[in-house]
Amino acid sequence: MKELYPGCSRGELANGLVVIAETRDRRPLSLGLWVRAGSRDEPEERAGAAHFLEHLLFKGTANRTAFQIAEEIDSLGGVVNGATHEEYTLLYVNVLSEHLERALDILADLVRNPLLREADIEREKGVVLEEIRMVEDNPQEKIFDLFIERSWKDRHPLSRPVLGRAETVKRLSRADLLEQFALYAPTNMVLVGVGGIEFGQLAELAEKKLGDSTKRAAPPERRPPAPQRHFHLEDRDSQQAHLCLGAEGLARADERRYALEVMNAILGSGMSSRLFKRIREELGLAYAVFSMPNYYLDSGLFLIYIGTEPRNAPRTVEIALEEVERLRREPVSPERLKLAKEKLKGNLLLGLESSQARMVRLGLGELYDLHMATEDVIARIESVTAADVQEVACETFARPLSLTALGPEKPLRELERFFS
Repeated sequence: MKELYPGCSRGELANGLVVIAETRDRRPLSLGLWVRAGSRDEPEERAGAAHFLEHLLFKGTANRTAFQIAEEIDSLGGVVNGATHEEYTLLYVNVLSEHLERALDILADLVRNPLLREADIEREKGVVLEEIRMVEDNPQEKIFDLFIERSWKDRHPLSRPVLGRAETVKRLSRADLLEQFALYAPTNMVLVGVGGIEFGQLAELAEKKLGDSTKRAAPPERRPPAPQRHFHLEDRDSQQAHLCLGAEGLARADERRYALEVMNAILGSGMSSRLFKRIREELGLAYAVFSMPNYYLDSGLFLIYIGTEPRNAPRTVEIALEEVERLRREPVSPERLKLAKEKLKGNLLLGLESSQARMVRLGLGELYDLHMATEDVIARIESVTAADVQEVACETFARPLSLTALGPEKPLRELERFFS
């Protein structure tokens, strides 16, 4: 056992399962089982398998039907769910801390004894296809899939939607899902618990529920993506144009990410940001306008989103490019720098009030080897200077930005002049 920081310890079972527990003087417990396998770890012909498998794990095990899983969690007053990312899959349970053993028994059952029945696979295809259609009909979500698809060269796995595509989901077989499930081995898994529990308590139960598994799997092999610039218009009959501008960003472990987060707070995160102030508050050209970094293991993207009337698209893009250039050209003022830092610190501390948020932070810390006490994160934020912000802006926006636009093509054609 190793203490990561006061109240939080890490250990490893003999079969390779990592166990992390943070003790809090609160009854809510968040228990998460993380798997080092996501959508970037699928071959193209079975794109969507990681997400589909996450769905299917809840459709019944050797010990519980799908209804019994739901009923048992409801009887505990809790929640059980899953999430699939490009680089991991997470299954979690939120209950009161006194229900730790039952919660872990459910999670262990999901990853050790799923039935993966043919009938369930065929039925769930309809559910996942509806989920894909829902994204297709939501342009504010679809625009990011379109942008990311064109941001990486050579059809890199990161360029594919996590949900997969309708044609590949329709073709998924039980053999495909079993191949994906082979990655669900203790050597690829991390168990994280946050709440009114002790490390020894969680480790003992983990040994009891998961420690006898001898299943092994090597971590997925991943090749880093190569970025490419693009300009793409997708014609859609809509009253609003959805615009995504962006550039290559930073990997999750890059030390410059603290300066990037401060830059993001200044540029487009929140109501005090420059983009929000100019485009929405001063000119009334958009309801939704924001920027955000996307981090991956070995790469990243920096994205700006604007939803506006098609005829106003050129003006909003022009303003966004002006603000990007302003960050490159001018050091931010001491007042603006302080405001951005206070925003980030406040968001961090408020975001860690819930047990689930802390569980997520610890899980990501283990997957990306980024364990850090909150005080140390705050110190890194505080250490960012105006020169750091200007430097990361110059690096991020060293080349012209890429653009994906979704909306009526004719009025959006004028955008090409900014990217030629």
